[in-house]
Amino acid sequence: MATGFSKICHRALRHGLLGLGLTASMLAHSAGEFVIAQVAPFTGPVSGEATEFNAGIRLALKAANAAGGIHGRQVVLRSLDDEYKPEKTVALFNQVAATEALAALIPVGSAGMATVLKAQLPETQKFPIVGVIPGAEPLRTPLNPYVYHVRAGDLEQYRKLVDHAVTTGLTRIAVAYADLPFGTAGLAAIEGMLKKHSKETVARVAIPMGGKAKLPEIMDALARATPDIVLLVSPSQLAGEFVKSFKAKGMSAQLGMPSYGNAETLCQLAGNDVARGTIMAQVMPNVTNSSIPVVRRFQDDLKKYGEKDMRPSIFQLEAYVTTQVLLEAMRRAGPGLNRAKLTVALDSLKQFNTGGFTVDFSPTRHTGSDFVDISIIGRDCRLVF
Repeated sequence: MATGFSKICHRALRHGLLGLGLTASMLAHSAGEFVIAQVAPFTGPVSGEATEFNAGIRLALKAANAAGGIHGRQVVLRSLDDEYKPEKTVALFNQVAATEALAALIPVGSAGMATVLKAQLPETQKFPIVGVIPGAEPLRTPLNPYVYHVRAGDLEQYRKLVDHAVTTGLTRIAVAYADLPFGTAGLAAIEGMLKKHSKETVARVAIPMGGKAKLPEIMDALARATPDIVLLVSPSQLAGEFVKSFKAKGMSAQLGMPSYGNAETLCQLAGNDVARGTIMAQVMPNVTNSSIPVVRRFQDDLKKYGEKDMRPSIFQLEAYVTTQVLLEAMRRAGPGLNRAKLTVALDSLKQFNTGGFTVDFSPTRHTGSDFVDISIIGRDCRLVF
């Protein structure tokens, strides 16, 4: 993991809670604070994503607290490391839901969230969860009354990528996918969309998590299929290793992936020149476009309240925007804020505009946005939209 990521990660963990033991400060909720939790894998194969999201949450809370907090009270984040282990995810969610925490923000990991939902934990604990990562359809359907998805779903991203490939004449399409629930769901979705265009994949290869050693044989399989484009469904660290191996093989096919790829991680692992030209779907606005109000606000807050090693990233922006959604619901819920009132307030966020990014919730709609754009990694790892 990159040095910047590691420094932020260590800082994030110092600000939060680790492991299964919750501290007395969380169990004995202060009347002067509102507590929000994040259960995410700050160690393990997707720690980079978890760390970046955590940094974006903390930035938004610092700015809100500096402006007086919510209903005159400070908002405190507790960060809990589930180590990318589903059984630990459930244990931590159960423990944090037994405290005075109002809600959880941006849990990361399809296996962990699938286990949480299967255990019906949000309904049993009446505990709101906002901003689930990833946006895989099995985590969204059927609608859960306590789970709110801010970003566009994976289906919208895959559709954008498939449409891009087809309309640009890339007819030989292969899929490489992480051997995880969201990866297999992505494969099924892409193949279903291709059928509507009367097309089939020319190759489909599974990538084991932590399976770096298997990448050469995966590249051999892809090379034999001679694809025009490979759609990659993978967390960012594995995606970076894939891109590096893909280009080392001398593959000329275009590479495209949903937003999980994360340009910065790809460039760090594969190199700027190697990652250049990769197509990425994005579920947030361009993080460098200060003409978009919420992006400008994010940039301004980063200058005022950001930590020394923080550089603006699209993951941080997503966490920042997601936190703005939760903070607005907390405001609307009124001074006597509790979980029940917060849930009602979240359901009332009809066409809530954060400043160029709109979220639309209701009691029957918990998928807030359908925004998807296409970007390409350009020179110096800059995203071109």
